Amino acid sequence: MATSQDHCITLQGSAAIIHEYLKYSSHSIIFQRGIYPASDFLPIEYNGVPMMVSRDSRIKEYIDLIMEQVHDLIMKRMITKVTMCIVTVESKEVVERWDFNIQPTYDGEQGEEPAVPKALKKIQSEIRDVMRQIVATISFLPCLDQRCTFDIMLHTVGEVFEANPTMIKQFREEDIASIEIEGAQSIALKQFSTGLQTVDTKVVYRVTDP
Repeated sequence: MATSQDHCITLQGSAAIIHEYLKYSSHSIIFQRGIYPASDFLPIEYNGVPMMVSRDSRIKEYIDLIMEQVHDLIMKRMITKVTMCIVTVESKEVVERWDFNIQPTYDGEQGEEPAVPKALKKIQSEIRDVMRQIVATISFLPCLDQRCTFDIMLHTVGEVFEANPTMIKQFREEDIASIEIEGAQSIALKQFSTGLQTVDTKVVYRVTDP
């Protein structure tokens, strides 16, 4: 039988869950897409799903710093989307992007109570489904035929820098025009909800010539 503690997901708890999902998703994507050599990654298990994370301290630090900002912005209700762009090294062209839309679903102005109470086990199950889809993307996404790197952008609302004077230098604000991919296709993955926020994941990619 479920107890009341099964449904006590606070805003802090919701932000922590989304923070972890985005962090491990980022590591999984750069591994699956071959952005760096496979030897640079270590196997781990996240939420019951085997996956790979970078062992490169610079990459780990960059992702950790960005996701810490995401956590803070969720708490302040100032973020709507996180975008990971895969960019060619030579031309700086965005050839693929992963959009993580974060939409509030809470009741009340303070956003402290979920609109629909939700058990942690249910949230974890939904996240596992999405993570498995991310791992499986290698089966249908086109091969990247150029050397690529990645960048993470945050889509925000309000006066972000005024509200966050210590915002890290690596932070990049929304710039829609710079991340559009001409003639792209997109695939929506499953969503998950914490009861306070719903996260939709979508991959947009350039179609290669036949």
